[in-house]
Amino acid sequence: MTSPLVDTDRVRRVFEQELDRGCENSLVVGGLDRMLIQMREDGILQQIPALDRGIRELPGGGYRSLAPEDRKRWLQGVLASLGNGTTTRQPAQALPPSPPARQSKTAARQRKPAPAKAATRQPGNEPGTVRPSDPVTRVPGVTKAVGEKLGRLGVETAGQLATLFPRRFNDFTDVRKIGDLEPSPRPQTVVASIRSASQRRFGRRLAGSEAVLSDGSGTLKAVWFNQPYVAKGLNEGDRLVLSGKVRTYRGRLQMDNPEYEPFDEDVMSAGRLVPVYPATQGLGQRTLRKVVRAALDTVAEQVPDPIPVTAQHRHHLKPLSSAVRTYHYPANFAEAESARQRLALGEFMAVQAAVLKRRAEWQGAADAPVLAFGPWLDGFRDELGFPFTGAQERVLEEIRDDIAAGYPMLRLLQGDVGSGKTVVAFAAMLSAVANGYQAALMAPTEILAEQHYRSLSRLLGGDELSPLHGMFVPSWFGRNVRVMMLTGSLSAAEKRQVRGDAAHQGADIIIGTHALLEDGVDLPRLGLAVVDEQHRFGVMQRSRLRQKGQNPHLLVMTATPIPRTLALTVYGDLEVSVIDELPPGRKPIKTRWVKPHQRDEAYARIRERIDAGEQVFVICPLVEDSDTLDARSAEEEFERLRNGPFSGYRLELLHGRMPGRQKDEVMDRFSRGEADMLVSTSVIEVGIDVPKATVIIIEGAERFGISQLHQFRGRVGRSDLQSYCLLFSTEDEPGPEARERLEALESTNDGFQLAEVDLSMRGEGEVWGRMQSGANSMLRVARFSDREILLQARAIASEILQHDPALTDPAHAALAEAAAPYLARATEAN
Repeated sequence: MTSPLVDTDRVRRVFEQELDRGCENSLVVGGLDRMLIQMREDGILQQIPALDRGIRELPGGGYRSLAPEDRKRWLQGVLASLGNGTTTRQPAQALPPSPPARQSKTAARQRKPAPAKAATRQPGNEPGTVRPSDPVTRVPGVTKAVGEKLGRLGVETAGQLATLFPRRFNDFTDVRKIGDLEPSPRPQTVVASIRSASQRRFGRRLAGSEAVLSDGSGTLKAVWFNQPYVAKGLNEGDRLVLSGKVRTYRGRLQMDNPEYEPFDEDVMSAGRLVPVYPATQGLGQRTLRKVVRAALDTVAEQVPDPIPVTAQHRHHLKPLSSAVRTYHYPANFAEAESARQRLALGEFMAVQAAVLKRRAEWQGAADAPVLAFGPWLDGFRDELGFPFTGAQERVLEEIRDDIAAGYPMLRLLQGDVGSGKTVVAFAAMLSAVANGYQAALMAPTEILAEQHYRSLSRLLGGDELSPLHGMFVPSWFGRNVRVMMLTGSLSAAEKRQVRGDAAHQGADIIIGTHALLEDGVDLPRLGLAVVDEQHRFGVMQRSRLRQKGQNPHLLVMTATPIPRTLALTVYGDLEVSVIDELPPGRKPIKTRWVKPHQRDEAYARIRERIDAGEQVFVICPLVEDSDTLDARSAEEEFERLRNGPFSGYRLELLHGRMPGRQKDEVMDRFSRGEADMLVSTSVIEVGIDVPKATVIIIEGAERFGISQLHQFRGRVGRSDLQSYCLLFSTEDEPGPEARERLEALESTNDGFQLAEVDLSMRGEGEVWGRMQSGANSMLRVARFSDREILLQARAIASEILQHDPALTDPAHAALAEAAAPYLARATEAN
């Protein structure tokens, strides 16, 4: 039988007609991509090398992802490479017909039957007919039950399944024997059989699981801290693959919190990298690998690339589809990293497009108040009683330039605890008042709002501590300044008075909590809005505060040091100022990890400090006892200390459930030196400044994160006295991550260095909108250590937005779609 012929003239005619129609991609059912995919499957492209080469030059999203001009150039290039046309013998079947875009069912039935291979596919599941946006159950092998389980992983569509990237890889090119393991911070992989498995206990509390495993070369103990449920799924004799960090504990090898799964002979014995995906109950790795592979085969070529085609060409990027496939099944770690970086660039592009777009929208109106500092600033400095540090002067100059420019300032001020951010913010607020405008400061808690009120009151020369209002007459300022408080605990009558005064120019500075955002609060002359502890507020909240006035300036502050890459990602719409210098004369705080058997010695040292006239904070994690967390409650610790190691000393108790007035009284007594020790819950994290407090004890320290521990530590070290931070753990040997946190706090007082450690320990986490760890990070492969990639993405996004601020150009549709979730998520409050 004579083989059908492939006529390249016919291909030319299809492409020429597509050009004549303006490159609308409507000539062929399913578009040109559908026709090209079918040609590849049927082996036709092998007969037309010029066309095959042209297709390989297309971006990952195929012909459909190109802008009309780029489609035109591609078609013209392919037509030129095809020349005048040749006739080639093809052994299987002729080039598939190119019917018009709309075809009747009758005409479709009259077409030549597809080859047997195609006929065996389920209707609608042929490659090219399933789109990334289709339900995940359209992917071959994904049943309704599997689809429901994938939904728990946030996978609803075929495209999301194709981009469900591995959390890590099991390296079966380097599987170790237990006898060859060495203590190392790098993960190692073993295949071994379970000899025994049990839940691990400390006293009466279930603390985790442990298993003893063997592979004939030795035995290994695996421990899962705080995971007693693991042991229930481990059976003697089961063969597992485990990967984790190995250390020596009490003379024997131990693997801490290893990743594990049943050993699959078919997949895992081939000496290669095997992907390990995020899992959910009832959906094992074998099933996940199978359905992800099916999704790759079905839609990988159609996954939209947020990086426009022109940028892809300019930066010589490989197709997105290639990176997607490679990252699932890399030949080695170097190949995996190369693919990850390509994918990370796209993710960062979406983030940067979102934050830069939001910044442009906020600064769109160039009618912000023009503010200036005056001679009063010298009097302000004198009132402080100490000179500004070089870092404070630098930041004040940056703010001065912003507020005088005529467009709204959008600036993040970050600095370590005790670095002097607040007085810089006060100076900026007074500049608004001096120029006839109002200023507002929003804090996350009433305690912190009241602390700010009192601090500003003292600077303005007053001693009135009313939570409602204060009229001050600072001689150096040249006019009266009225400062008002607005918090949720005020009575209805008090709130009405504050709102009325604020709306009718009876208040110059308003300090408050979320109550400032309420609909009834009007600040018609608002010139500057300050948000303290920015990471506790969402973008929508700070935006609502700005909307209280006519395009006011915005200054947001945080005492949580933020790595530069994270700042550009989470706060990329803000310019960043850093106060990285502490006031002169401050001594570094000495931090020590105190284990249970060392408590008595520590208490003796603390009594010596109290006898010397110094004061002590004690931080406990809970208000009420909790068997789940096994943390000492503040009430119990207060009674234990008062009747035990510190009997005879003056102790006070503070926790968040106390009425506001009672908290004020406790804080006042401690601040005035009428108490030696303040036992508190985490409400003490911010808001108290007691120079004579030189010791802080943090109970259950292993249960706090690095950032919060560092915040607690900042409550001491506020004078030239030597201060101490004592990290009391409830166990001699907490889990490895807790141990790493405590050792990090011992090693440095540098908040920015600790922020980097915290970031590396917690992974990328859910940082968008609330900078906390989470399971559903929107950055799936990008890392905050990818500084150069992020800067490249920011530069590309900035260039695109300069020419297309709203991302309405069809060539930027994929970028706009990718940026949309970040814009939505960024508005969520903590």
